Amino acid sequence: MRRRLPTAFLLLITCHVSLAQIDTLKRSSDELFELARQEAFAGKRAEARTLCRAILARNPSYLDVRILMGRTYAWDGDYEQARLELSKVLAVNPSYKDALNALIDAELWDQKFEQAAEVATQGLRWYPNEEDFLFKKARALRALGRDEEVLVLLTQLEDVNPSHSGALSLRKEIKRGSMRNGLGARYATDRFSDVYDPMHYAHVQVSRRTPVGVVFGRVNYSRRFKSEGIQPELEFYPTVAGGVYGYLNYGYSSSDLFPKHRVGAEIYSRIPSSLEASVGVRRLYFDPDRSVTIYTGSFGLYYKSYWFSLRPYLTPKDAGLSTSTSLNARWYYRDTDNYLLVRGGIGFAADERAIQSSTGLGGEEVFYLKAQTLGVGWQQSLSTQYLFFVTFDVTNQELSTRAGEYVTMYSLSIELRARF
Repeated sequence: MRRRLPTAFLLLITCHVSLAQIDTLKRSSDELFELARQEAFAGKRAEARTLCRAILARNPSYLDVRILMGRTYAWDGDYEQARLELSKVLAVNPSYKDALNALIDAELWDQKFEQAAEVATQGLRWYPNEEDFLFKKARALRALGRDEEVLVLLTQLEDVNPSHSGALSLRKEIKRGSMRNGLGARYATDRFSDVYDPMHYAHVQVSRRTPVGVVFGRVNYSRRFKSEGIQPELEFYPTVAGGVYGYLNYGYSSSDLFPKHRVGAEIYSRIPSSLEASVGVRRLYFDPDRSVTIYTGSFGLYYKSYWFSLRPYLTPKDAGLSTSTSLNARWYYRDTDNYLLVRGGIGFAADERAIQSSTGLGGEEVFYLKAQTLGVGWQQSLSTQYLFFVTFDVTNQELSTRAGEYVTMYSLSIELRARF
């Protein structure tokens, strides 16, 4: 009986495959194409391509089938294969609108903006008032920084369709991009379940976008432990090359509520598949006997309208290695100015403000405190010029004076920024 089971199982599989082949042969090309579409839109793209190949073997001139196959490759991120399939269609029919549209999408998704603009231009030669071609070419040129050409295209698009929502959003984006200056103010407070009195923080900042990067000037204020302090700092995000930029920071304070010197540096780089990674270092100098070096980095992922970022902090000292990690997730519900935020962290937030006083804990020791944080945030554009941002966090923070005992910290932050 045991010997017969494998044979029976093999016969069952063979029978199933044969039935599937007979079923495929019985269906018309149009029926198979509709089935392939259903499979593709259900996320079964490999199965859809198998059906497409079966149709093309029977009917090589069925161009819609090849377009569908090209789109499934693009959806899977295989842009080279998508280009190959769509180019075969255009070689037969250079004016095929669906093939041109699909190829533009593939080039945009692959961030090949020059090629996307060229294909859109080709499409506009055949269809001068086609909304998709006008808008997608405008998007490609916007990504290339050719805003004057974008505005001309948007005017043409709005002549065709005055209520085109994408055109309105792109105009707003260009207007925002032309605003090179920024002004912001923030207030934050920490309230504790025990031990500590409320702590207060604030800053005002100005910013300027230059051809070599964005520069921030900021003055931080803190009031805690019945003491007040101020820390001016400069921040610079230099543009290094395509997809690569940096972070440089320096802050100084004569107050014990801040490090006397704070220095930071980091390099960011976009990598394939909507990913971004960075590596950096922070140096906090309190006095000749107390200083902290923190190694950090980040790993970010853009997925549809979501952004995820993981950032570890490593602080090596004689007492051992202090580690902490933070995770942020954003949902962009309208555009990059409007999003909801959820974040969490384990370990002391090493690169942020520290619980410290002029006579108490305030140096390397604080980075070994244990903590767990969970928070939410919301950023909303009030207009093209103004942004409102609010966050609320709850932290379970180990007491510096009583190891193993914790206090709950409730943190609220409100910020208003203006662009001009």
